[in-house]
Amino acid sequence: MIRQATDDDWPAILDVHRRAFGGDDVPRLVEELQTEGLLVQSLAFVAESAGDIVGNVLNGWVGVEGSSMRLLQLSPLGVLPEHQGCGFGSALVQASLEGARDLGEPLLLVEGNPKYYERFGFLRADELGLLPPPEALYDGAFQVAVLSDGVALPQGRVVYPEPFKH
Repeated sequence: MIRQATDDDWPAILDVHRRAFGGDDVPRLVEELQTEGLLVQSLAFVAESAGDIVGNVLNGWVGVEGSSMRLLQLSPLGVLPEHQGCGFGSALVQASLEGARDLGEPLLLVEGNPKYYERFGFLRADELGLLPPPEALYDGAFQVAVLSDGVALPQGRVVYPEPFKH
């Protein structure tokens, strides 16, 4: 089951990311994004199995160099190791895409494995004029899903907020 996250879910969300990514870097990122108001609360989703939270996806704002424009980015996505490969991650990505469309967002960015995200319609962002931020793992990992037909996409280098930079 996929549902919107609530305030009561935050300890479990942090635990999901700690266990999924094997350390405290991603939970720290999550806490900083939340504290700085960079997350879209209506686009925070959890996956439940047998009443336990087994996955989480968050979506927040990033910028474009030299602009006041903000773009929506899916990050992070985590599923407990023992529940990976069961469809929870896919369902969370779908919830993010549907939620972004419902908000009227023209696109959704992600930095991740292209082989995983291409099945959801994500394409290399640089091929559409959105250059990855310097912190990106590698160019091919930075991708975009276009959510609205006929909308002019922004051009330029994406800028991550401070929590992504350390």
